[in-house]
Amino acid sequence: LSSRLRLLPVRGYGADFGHTAALIEDELGLRPVERPLLLDALAAVGRRPGAYSSKLDYRLDPDQRADAAAKLILSGLLDTLEANVPGTRINLDTEFLHDLRVATRRTRSALSQIKGVFPDEVVEDFKTRFAWLQQVTGPVRDLDVYLLDFDDLQGRLPVAMRADLEALKTFLLSHYDEEQRRLVAALDSPQFAALVRDWRVFLDAPLPPVPDAPNAARPITALADDRIWRMFKRVRSEGRAINDDSPAEDLHELRKSCKKLRYLMEFFQSLYPKSEMRDLVKQTKVLLDNLGDFQDLAVQAQHLEQTAVQMHREGAASVDTLLSMGALVSTMLHGQAQAREAFARVFAGFDDAANQARFRTLFAGERQRRRRRARKAPAEELPA
Repeated sequence: LSSRLRLLPVRGYGADFGHTAALIEDELGLRPVERPLLLDALAAVGRRPGAYSSKLDYRLDPDQRADAAAKLILSGLLDTLEANVPGTRINLDTEFLHDLRVATRRTRSALSQIKGVFPDEVVEDFKTRFAWLQQVTGPVRDLDVYLLDFDDLQGRLPVAMRADLEALKTFLLSHYDEEQRRLVAALDSPQFAALVRDWRVFLDAPLPPVPDAPNAARPITALADDRIWRMFKRVRSEGRAINDDSPAEDLHELRKSCKKLRYLMEFFQSLYPKSEMRDLVKQTKVLLDNLGDFQDLAVQAQHLEQTAVQMHREGAASVDTLLSMGALVSTMLHGQAQAREAFARVFAGFDDAANQARFRTLFAGERQRRRRRARKAPAEELPA
């Protein structure tokens, strides 16, 4: 990477600036550079702007075999996962671990929800192995979330209590390095190396001419229609069953179903009209945000209570710190209650007639065609 000289003008010395610039060009042979330094830095490490994105943007052939399309999706997720391992290992930025975990979660969802395209034993094996990866990357991410949101957490407290929360930040930081070492050990382990190697070998292997998996040879559009429509109906059914007396577990299960629906739509979005799919994903995200607030605040409150117990046991918290943490738990539980109260309204927006019609139009067409063919078949056979 070549060196650069940056020349800046001083107010009132415009002429001197011009003379200096001319002198540098004439005597030193330097020339002005219009190309941003960032582009040279990226080129030096073999990168280019826009080359990496964690967004799902596949271009699928509607008539492509389902197993081929699934491998294309999963290969892209593996590329994303591998691209984020070096940055996660050296803890360069919290986004590396975040994107690694998102790719892992999407992989697990694809294995579970793009059904019947791979042998069952392969699916179960890799589901278990990616679940392990999700587990070992969790503790550092949990700490990242708390530390990134710490100022916001402090801001939820009365001004007089905010300084008392600093001991919590100190406690979290004191455990961070150990959790990061455990994470690096997992990423450097033979178990992780074998997972990535074996998964890449499977995804790069040629497709069997006559697959055993029941949906492997189906056109991907037919399978996508079927899976998205089924998952939409599950979300609708689970959501309609929730009332004011439903336990928190019911909303948690609905959230998991919503995530599966969202991932399926994002995996297969190139098969459908862009604007219509964008609207459906957006509406699903609104419901997911509400369910996420409800679940995340409950988990955070529970984790904070457990942390307070641990800090007290280790003598790492004063009475004032424990009281501030208790007050913070109270604000979290209040926020959870607000999310619970808003659920009926948010779900009604997802479940309205217009949204149902959009889902039915986009994804139920294949099922409707099969039903029409099934109804016609007996009548066509009668003359024979």
